[in-house]
Amino acid sequence: MKKILFIGKFNSIFQDINNYFENLFSVQICVDNIDMVKGMLKLKKPELVVISLIGISKDAEKIFDDLKYNHPRIPVICIGTEGEIGTYASSINTEQFKMLVKPIDNEKILNVICEILDVTYKDNKIIENKEEKKSILLVDDSGIQLRALNDMLKEKYAVRMATSGMQALTLIGKKKPDVILLDYEMPVCDGRMTLEMIRELEEAKDIPVVFLTGVNDKEHIEAVVKLKPAGYLLKPANADKIYETLEKIL
Repeated sequence: MKKILFIGKFNSIFQDINNYFENLFSVQICVDNIDMVKGMLKLKKPELVVISLIGISKDAEKIFDDLKYNHPRIPVICIGTEGEIGTYASSINTEQFKMLVKPIDNEKILNVICEILDVTYKDNKIIENKEEKKSILLVDDSGIQLRALNDMLKEKYAVRMATSGMQALTLIGKKKPDVILLDYEMPVCDGRMTLEMIRELEEAKDIPVVFLTGVNDKEHIEAVVKLKPAGYLLKPANADKIYETLEKIL
């Protein structure tokens, strides 16, 4: 089930919204306290945040800022009167936030949620619109790094992993990935050599390759520029930066 975090003052309006959606989604509710919100977002990152502005506390601006700067990929729906939305207009006037003006019934709110989450409401249940996931090939000699990246990406992408350049070529031959995340420092066949071999394969030469590496000296970077990688990210790269890079490519 899609995960939604509801934030707001616990009142009858907030409770009514929660009761309507709790059987359709995996709903968590949180009081409008910045420390509580930060804790909930860290504990279990939702796919959507819904904020009730009705009677919201003075922490509202801090909550908006935390979502904007620390969780920019999570869409947010703010529900309130024209006056309440006007009060916070400067804080929520970005593409991340969608404003719904009360009075609005729960069915219309559901329609907006379904659109954002790309799901369908039918026969009193939510049906996920299944699409074939884009495929990412991770190439790194570190098993720890591979597992961390896999855990980060597996919900959104079809992930395959290779611990060497030669293994990566074998996997490419079986099924061409949409993007490759490639480490630079690997034994026997390093990232530069691996990319050179990929570029020599007719069926693979156009695959976007992004370096994800701790190598940041000028000599090594210049050595791969001529091979035209699609990106060069330095470890440790945070999840938002990796997702942003992949989404731009895809």
